[in-house]
Amino acid sequence: MRVQGTFACVAAAAAIACAAPASAGAQSYGVPADNPFVGTPGARPEVWAYGLRNPWRFSFDRATGDMVIADVGQDAVEEVDFAPAGAAGANYGWNCFEGSLPFSGCSAPGHVPPAFSYSSANDQTRCSITGGSVVRDPALAITGRYVYGDFCTGELRTVSLPAGDDDRALNLTVPAIASFGEDSAGRVYAVSLAGPVLRLRAGAGPVEALLEPVGVFVTPVYVTSPPGDPRLFVVEKGGTIKIAGGGTFLDISAAVATGDLERGLLSMAFAPDYATSGKFYVYYVDPAGDIRAEEIRRSASDPNVADPSTRRLLFVQPHRDFNNHYAGQLQFGPDGYLYIALGDGGGGGDPLGNAQNLGSLLGKILRIDPDAPG
Repeated sequence: MRVQGTFACVAAAAAIACAAPASAGAQSYGVPADNPFVGTPGARPEVWAYGLRNPWRFSFDRATGDMVIADVGQDAVEEVDFAPAGAAGANYGWNCFEGSLPFSGCSAPGHVPPAFSYSSANDQTRCSITGGSVVRDPALAITGRYVYGDFCTGELRTVSLPAGDDDRALNLTVPAIASFGEDSAGRVYAVSLAGPVLRLRAGAGPVEALLEPVGVFVTPVYVTSPPGDPRLFVVEKGGTIKIAGGGTFLDISAAVATGDLERGLLSMAFAPDYATSGKFYVYYVDPAGDIRAEEIRRSASDPNVADPSTRRLLFVQPHRDFNNHYAGQLQFGPDGYLYIALGDGGGGGDPLGNAQNLGSLLGKILRIDPDAPG
């Protein structure tokens, strides 16, 4: 079940007016009736989890349905938050806590501490976590472990979750690692903002994994595949999506802002029924600095090309005060709903107070039904 309504009227008290290009059509989606804050006065019903700073990447364990969120820290701690399958409404503590460290002296009732964290203090070489996934590729010795990296060092590591122990290096480096991704068969890829996309392959003896080049792209930020489809789709920050070994699937570069490190076309997600519906979803920052999420369909005549004329706007989230903390992950959960990560709005220490404010979509994981109501 879902609560129907347009973005502008789902929660009238906290409504955000936004303008869309004529080609985008109606701004609308459904809100699942079992979302944790449906009916809570002053809260946005789309919110699934809150108290996040910049949850750049999250993932679902394809074997268990557990959600794992990597949240970028401020100056001291990078954290990994763990939500068992179906767990809803968690407060992960920002900006009252950075990791498990008190940050601003505020109150975050019942906040959930990270399952794992590491230091990124100013005297350390590590600076910003890039979250991955719990590996389920049976060809890899690290299956069942969570793989992650650090943007500054490029070092790849794995840790056991939810215990958060046995953190160890893979002895692999991917400079400027922007993302990890999985294809439809569960194979794991690492993405470098410098261009290479690499697949984690089985090592031998004490070597747990190796890196195999897939291709070089223009500022890639994410990779994924449609369900049951062997093709690998590469999201490029400038506003294009490529098919590895193929051509350009989508080009919306004219609509995308890329002037800052954290802006651009940031991710995509294929609908669970993509094979029949042809629907997929994108998340990007527009030239005004606002966040946009859209539905697009593939071409009716060519499965290797999207049809930009089918673009339908899901929502616009204003984000003009600061040019960072957009987050940007889209992913369908095991329940068939679309989960979306938004950063806290930017600036040091969450100066706008969004992460703990249930009336704001910023600093949250959202859960929606992207189909237009009715």
